[in-house]
Amino acid sequence: MADEVQNFVNNSGKGANAQVPEAIAKQFNWGVFLLNWIWGLGNNTYITFVIFAVSLLSFIPLIGWLAPLGCSIWFGLKGNEWAWQNKKWDSIEHFENVQKTWAKAGVVLLIVGAVLGFILGIFIILAAGIAAGMAK
Repeated sequence: MADEVQNFVNNSGKGANAQVPEAIAKQFNWGVFLLNWIWGLGNNTYITFVIFAVSLLSFIPLIGWLAPLGCSIWFGLKGNEWAWQNKKWDSIEHFENVQKTWAKAGVVLLIVGAVLGFILGIFIILAAGIAAGMAK
């Protein structure tokens, strides 16, 4: 790692020909896995909009949830490479800090969504119980 940092040439933002540092190339990107197209907007990586086309498959049983999950895994595996190539970064540390922030935001939104979904589910169950009681 020390040799890589010492010999580091920042070629980020130079497109598909930009050499991605090994320190980040092999890491899974949780920000893009959790936030897909939103992460894509922030990292100039518009291929993540494929998720919209894939989500059209949601009406097909089994494939409906497997296809978006597969895309998210693909995004997570390729996210660091895409972000490095598509956006200019000050340093590897700057890149890693920004990507960690994306991952934290994704986790927070996942937790908030789960809690709100749980609360909404409780209200729906309660409302159904009240409606059933009033129908008697």
